Amino acid sequence: MKLTGKILLSTLALICSTMLAGAILSALPLSPPASPPGPAPSLALMVVGSLVLVIGLVPIASGLGGRYVIRWLAVALMLYLATGVNTAIELTIFGTYGGERYLMVFYFLCFATTAAALARLYGSKHPVPQAQSLGTVQWLWRLAIAWLSFPVVYFVFGLCVAPFVLPIYQAGVEGLRVPPLGIIMRTQMLRSLLFLIASLPVIRLWTGSRRRLVVALGLAHTAMVGLYGLTQASFMPMQLRIIHSLEISADSFVYALILAWLFCPRERLGAPATLTTSVASTPSAA
Repeated sequence: MKLTGKILLSTLALICSTMLAGAILSALPLSPPASPPGPAPSLALMVVGSLVLVIGLVPIASGLGGRYVIRWLAVALMLYLATGVNTAIELTIFGTYGGERYLMVFYFLCFATTAAALARLYGSKHPVPQAQSLGTVQWLWRLAIAWLSFPVVYFVFGLCVAPFVLPIYQAGVEGLRVPPLGIIMRTQMLRSLLFLIASLPVIRLWTGSRRRLVVALGLAHTAMVGLYGLTQASFMPMQLRIIHSLEISADSFVYALILAWLFCPRERLGAPATLTTSVASTPSAA
């Protein structure tokens, strides 16, 4: 199957799992988030958001080696933490809609199925490289830098866009709020831990070069953390959605560069995985 067909099939899997998860949760005693003001998100926006998310995940999924089940679990964990849990956290801190527990279950159902499709359709034919031989101290300082780096990156780019977005928030966007700085800082430390846990398994399974990892991981984080949700956030002013999309894209690639430098050796065993060769290959089954 060609790349376009695989992307469409993966997108269809995400759309179907989204609808199925909504149907299942309608029978459970969980309250969904309150409907935002303005027109309800359309099916077209959901389709576009799903397509954007899948396209962002294809490069990272294409470069993962190992057995199918391992790749499925790695992609599912990354999706659930970086998109599902992160969305629930941001909704708690920056929103007034509620429904966080609903979202946690909803995204678990959505992304377990979507990750299964991605792991089945994409994968590298190259073996997983040997793990780095690092001592305890080397691991500790790497993990510490990785954990502390995201809040720094977040605030640097946040300061860049603050002159453009703060007036919009101060004018009032129904359902959104700007919490105190202390809460924002603690939230970013928690998000940083989630993103680190989400990223380490796929970095370990990556079969390509460090440079390609930066691109693939940056695209994945851009899609998961930003574009997937912002594409569908019809209640937000378009200017706000565009600015935050650019901000999150910059965050994601700088953060991916830091993680690749810390945890991906410059020389990888086996041929580097590329999108073309990886998608054309047949992933190893469980």
